[in-house]
Amino acid sequence: MKRSILFLALFAVALLAALTFWQEVIEIEKRYFSGATSTNKPSEKLEKSASVSESNATGSVTTKRPLSTSKALLAAQSSTTTQSAPKKERDLSHLADEKIEAFNRLLSILKNRPYEVDDPRNPFYDPLKAEQLRAKLKTRIAVNRQYGYDLAVMRDRLGLAELQAREKIFEFFTTLADHWTDMSEKDLRKLFQEQSRWLESLEVDRYKAVYERALKNNDAISKQIVVNYRKLKTHYLFFREFLDYVTANPSVLKYRSFLSLFRLDEMINQINSIELFARVNTYLRHIHTDMGRLTIFLLIILLAWVAEYLFYYRLYGYLKKIIEAEYHETDAVIMANLEGMRRPFFILALAFGLQLGLEVLYHPSPLPEKLSILFYAIFLATITYIVMIIIDSVVFDYLVKKSEVTNKTMRRELINLIVSILKLIIIVVVASLLLVRMGVNVTGVVASLGIGGLAVALAAQNTLSNFFGLLKIIFDNSFSQGDWIETKDAEGTVVEIGFISTMIRTFDNALITVPNATLANNPLKNWSKRTVGRRIKMVIGVTYGSPKEEVVAAVEEIRDMLKAHPGIAEPQEIDPNLLRRRSIREKKLVSLEDKYGIKSTLLVYLDEFADSSINILIYCFSKSVVWEEWLKVKQDVMLKIWEILERRGLDFAFPSESIYFDDENIKESFKPLLERKEKGSESVRA
Repeated sequence: MKRSILFLALFAVALLAALTFWQEVIEIEKRYFSGATSTNKPSEKLEKSASVSESNATGSVTTKRPLSTSKALLAAQSSTTTQSAPKKERDLSHLADEKIEAFNRLLSILKNRPYEVDDPRNPFYDPLKAEQLRAKLKTRIAVNRQYGYDLAVMRDRLGLAELQAREKIFEFFTTLADHWTDMSEKDLRKLFQEQSRWLESLEVDRYKAVYERALKNNDAISKQIVVNYRKLKTHYLFFREFLDYVTANPSVLKYRSFLSLFRLDEMINQINSIELFARVNTYLRHIHTDMGRLTIFLLIILLAWVAEYLFYYRLYGYLKKIIEAEYHETDAVIMANLEGMRRPFFILALAFGLQLGLEVLYHPSPLPEKLSILFYAIFLATITYIVMIIIDSVVFDYLVKKSEVTNKTMRRELINLIVSILKLIIIVVVASLLLVRMGVNVTGVVASLGIGGLAVALAAQNTLSNFFGLLKIIFDNSFSQGDWIETKDAEGTVVEIGFISTMIRTFDNALITVPNATLANNPLKNWSKRTVGRRIKMVIGVTYGSPKEEVVAAVEEIRDMLKAHPGIAEPQEIDPNLLRRRSIREKKLVSLEDKYGIKSTLLVYLDEFADSSINILIYCFSKSVVWEEWLKVKQDVMLKIWEILERRGLDFAFPSESIYFDDENIKESFKPLLERKEKGSESVRA
C-alpha cells in the first residue's frame, strides 16, 4: 500500500511537472540550437530516406530514424578534434537520434494537446505583448535613424527580425495543430514550402558582420546586438531543421482514424455505391451524412449493445455460478468486485460504442474536441470508480479480516485514514489528467493555489483543526473505534473516527457527532484502555455489639475468599514476561502497568467506626474488563460475603437511632400535667 501511494504521488508530481508545447520548443532550441549561433555553414537537409513509423490514431510517433544535420552544428555540440573519427560519428549519430526524438515528442504534444499550441498565454510568443514590443522597436528605429545612431538601429532591426521569427513559428504551429487532420499530403508540402521560402528571405547571415563587430565591443548596445542575433539564429536553425524533417517525412503527420485502421471507410464507400442508397444520399447530403456512415453507425451501436448484454447478464451469471460451486475465502471479495463492476463496465462499453459510432458519423473529419473531452471524462471517471471498488474490496473484505486473526491491535481508523488518503491521491491525479486534457495549465493552477492558500486556510481553519485533531487522536492512540469513552458532554461507544468529526453511540442508543478538535484538546476517559482490572469497591457495615473476634475473622475470611476467587485479579497472577516484552519493545521509562491498564490491588480492612455500623472496606479488581463479566464477578463476591457474615453470626448494619428513657426525668417532666389533672377531677366532684 505504501508503494502504491508513493507511485501515485510520483506520478502526480511527474504530471504536474510535464512540459507544455511551447516550453518543449524552448527546451529543444536551448539544448540543440543555441550553441551553434556562431557557425556559418547551413544545416544540411534531412535525409528523405529517413523513415518514421506512421502516427497512430492519436498521432503519437514511436520509431526513430537517422537524421542528417550540419557538420558545423554537430561539431559545435560534440567534443573537440582530439576525438577519433569513429567516436565522432557515433556522437553525431546519437545527437541526430536525440533530435528526432525531440521533434517526435513535439509532434506528439501537437496532436494530442492542440489546445496548448494556440494558447496566446505562452512563454514563447504572446501576441499582445509582441504588438507592444513591435511598436516600441519601430519607434526607436525611426528616432535612431533620424539622429544617425546606426548601431542602435541595427540592434532594433535584429530585435524586430527575432520577434518576426517567433511570430512565424507561432503561426505555423498553430495552423498545423488546427488543420493537420484534414490537410492532404499535398497541402502539407505546400505549407512547408511557403514557410521555407519565408525562412530563406529572412537572410540571417546578412547580420553576421554586425554580430562579429559587436563581439569585439563591450558597450550595452553591442551586447544587446549579440543577444538578439543569437536568439534569431537559434529560431532560424530550429525552424529550418524542423521543416526539413517534416518535409522529408510527411507520414508523421498522416491522420489515421479508427475507420482507416479497420478499413471501415472502404465499407462506407461500398454501401454508398448501392443504387438505392445513392438515391437516398442525395437527400441526406443536406444534413452532411450518407447511408454508408449511418449503416456503420447503427451496426456499431448494435454490437455495443450485444457486448453489454453478454457481459451484464450472461458472463456475470456464468462467473457467479463457477465461484459459488466451490467455497473459498476469497469468494466474497470476488463476488463483491463482480457485483460492483457490472454497471461501470456497462457504461464503458456503451460509451466506447457511442464514441466509435460518432467517429463514423463525423468521418472524414475527426471527432470534435468537446466530444472527445466528454468521452475522455466518462472513461476516466468510470475507470476511477472501478479502481475504488477494487481498493475497498481488497482492503476491507480481505486484508482487514485476514489481519484481525494475526494482529489483534490493528487500528481500523488508521486503515480508514490510509485508504482515504490513497483515494484522495487517485482523485487528484484523475482531476489533473482531466484538466490537462481540457487544456488547463495545471502548473499555473498549482501556482495559483499558493496565492489563495492563505485565504482558504483562514476560511477552513476549523476544518483543518479537526483534521489535525484526527492525526493527534491516531498518533497519540487516545481511543479507537469500538472504545467506550466519556467526555464532559458525551459518553458511549466510538462508532467511527472521520476526517472532521467522530461519531459516538450513547448507551441510550443515540448518535452524537463530536468534532475531532474537541476530543483531541479536552480531557476524556477511555474505559476500554484496560488490559486487566475493573474495580470493585464496596463498604460492608456490621452492627455494633458484634463480637470483635468474629469481625476480625470475617475480615480475614473475606480476604482469603477474594484471593482464591477465579474472577479477581491478584499481583502474583500478572505475567511478568508480558511486561518485560513490552518494556523491551517500548524502550520508554514509563509505568507499563499504568500505560496498559493492569490493576490487581486487593485490600480488605476495617475502615471506620461509623454512626451506626462498623465498616469493612473491600477494594479489588476483576480480571475481566467486560462489563457483563464484571457484573457476574461482583455479584458472586457479594453473595460469598453474605455467606461469610451469616456463618460468623454477624448482622448487616443499617442507619438507625436509639431512644433511652430516665424514670426521674420522666416524673419531673409530667408532674405539672398530673397536678392539673388532679385539680380538675376535684372540681368535678364538688
